[in-house]
Amino acid sequence: MKLTDIKDPSFIKNLSIKELEALAVDIRAFLLESIPNTGGHLSSNLGTVELIIALHYVFNSPDDAFIFDVGHQAYTHKILTGRINEFDTLRQTNGLSGYINYHESIHDQWESGHAGTAISALMGYIYAKRMKEESGEGIAIVGDASIVNGMSFEAMNMLGSDKNHRGIVVLNDNEMSISKSVGALSGALTKIRSMRLTIAMKKFWGRLTPHVILRLFGRLKRALRALFQRQNIFEDLGYMYVGPIDGHDIRLLIKTLKRIKPLKKSVIFHIVTEKGKGHPLAEIDKIGAYHGISNQNGKPKVGKSWSEVVALSIDQLQTLKKTFVIMPAMTMGTKMQKFSVKYPDRYIDIGIAEEHGATMAASLAHQNISVYYPIYATFSQRAFDQILNDIARSDHHVVFGIDRAGIVGEDGSTHQGLFDVSMFSIMPNVVITMPYDKDDLESLIYHGFMEQKHPFVIRYPRGQVQFNLDEENIKLKPLNGYWKYLRKGLGPVLISYGPSLDILKAANEKMKLDATIINARFIRPIDEKVLDEALKLNTKVFIYEEIANAAGLYPKVLDYMAKNGYKNDVCQKSLQDQVVTFGSYKDVLKKYAMDLEAVIKSLEAFL
Repeated sequence: MKLTDIKDPSFIKNLSIKELEALAVDIRAFLLESIPNTGGHLSSNLGTVELIIALHYVFNSPDDAFIFDVGHQAYTHKILTGRINEFDTLRQTNGLSGYINYHESIHDQWESGHAGTAISALMGYIYAKRMKEESGEGIAIVGDASIVNGMSFEAMNMLGSDKNHRGIVVLNDNEMSISKSVGALSGALTKIRSMRLTIAMKKFWGRLTPHVILRLFGRLKRALRALFQRQNIFEDLGYMYVGPIDGHDIRLLIKTLKRIKPLKKSVIFHIVTEKGKGHPLAEIDKIGAYHGISNQNGKPKVGKSWSEVVALSIDQLQTLKKTFVIMPAMTMGTKMQKFSVKYPDRYIDIGIAEEHGATMAASLAHQNISVYYPIYATFSQRAFDQILNDIARSDHHVVFGIDRAGIVGEDGSTHQGLFDVSMFSIMPNVVITMPYDKDDLESLIYHGFMEQKHPFVIRYPRGQVQFNLDEENIKLKPLNGYWKYLRKGLGPVLISYGPSLDILKAANEKMKLDATIINARFIRPIDEKVLDEALKLNTKVFIYEEIANAAGLYPKVLDYMAKNGYKNDVCQKSLQDQVVTFGSYKDVLKKYAMDLEAVIKSLEAFL
């Protein structure tokens, strides 16, 4: 069967092991050819090909729910459920989502772009099945990075202690075994423990043997196992633990899944896979360079990414102040790999544990340590309580680098950085900023670390900033004022922050407005002196913000005007009560009426 002929997973049941292995080869070859043309998650999908084939072979989707943690590793699942002919549109505007998507297929049963949710969702699924008296299994596919998330442990603790519900958790371990076992004897023990005969005998003797004797045997068993295996946290939580086994051996995967399927007890099925399998460079990548790749056919980019320039600035800061960096599993994404090697004693990667990182940052700051906490805008929301209570409430001096702020384009609705300004705005003591260019960034980093002592947020987008590393240096310098005039004129006042100011500059030029354009690089607190000067021009004010504006700059300006008796007409342009989908940055701006053309129309109507 050609991959392009696949309509649903039913065909897979009739294939032999050799045919399944050939299918895996074909799918991996397709992914290696397709993903560089569209961009997307490469390594994680190359590593899960055999696993997903085996799951579809043993279980019956959609009656059995495959619950992917994050969902960025589900490309093989998309292929087996009939979506291969849409792969040339992967992550493109109006195309195939790079994650699980409820609207794409009945086989997509859990939609999340944030890690740590799968086991909680699994519990919801199996409870719902029982309430509705429906058959069907729930299988959570969780990566080794996701399993350390606090939410994963909360759900594991509850499911493991639930004697009336059974769930299957597949732990995809692509770095190192969490419970490393020793040699062939460990493999034999695992095989014996998962055999039907062993399980039946255990139940039989459990009914006949006095409880005191069973407890004694249990202790002897654990002592014997300790000679060959390290302590296993999953069994302590109440699971049957099966593994680790080779996650690329389809025959062994199918055989083990078939043994697991009839069990009545919740199971942790531990597989070891090779992330990036089939791509020589991705296979040896230990820093995440091939985790996600961009479209390899795109136009060359000018300048450096904001993430890279921020990382260079933090490195330069060390000549002025020693800084401790807390990294939530985004070393490669935030371009901090050089810093991590250069200052290993002042750098810790905590994994996907943003809540833990926030409280740790607060504790460090309380001991007068300078702390930098870089975190993607979309993931900062997960640490809301810890940032509010442990950092903002107590006014601890933690500097946040909020990466991927604003519309991020291809990653989609779960990853858009549109809510962080509103989130931080309701917290006491927090200063919120966003640079327009490299000069702004250098001043804000200096000010955030050297000139003030409050929680300090520096937002920056996914795109490029003008910077030539061969010709320019990072020059950290004191801040000169909060807001800046980009131009002064006799027309309307146009206010924004970050690279969005370029849209206002273009609109002013195209419409010949002679506008006053203000770079409001401090979103909170606002610069009352500059705002006062602008309002006294007694002209109309237009505010543009690439956020979901529930508590951004616009309401702060209105509040200041109300308190000081200003009557200027004010208009805003932002994203209101909308779920912003995926697509190219320019297409998303256009779709949600945030592009230059839409700004010009809004200004024409307003003026």
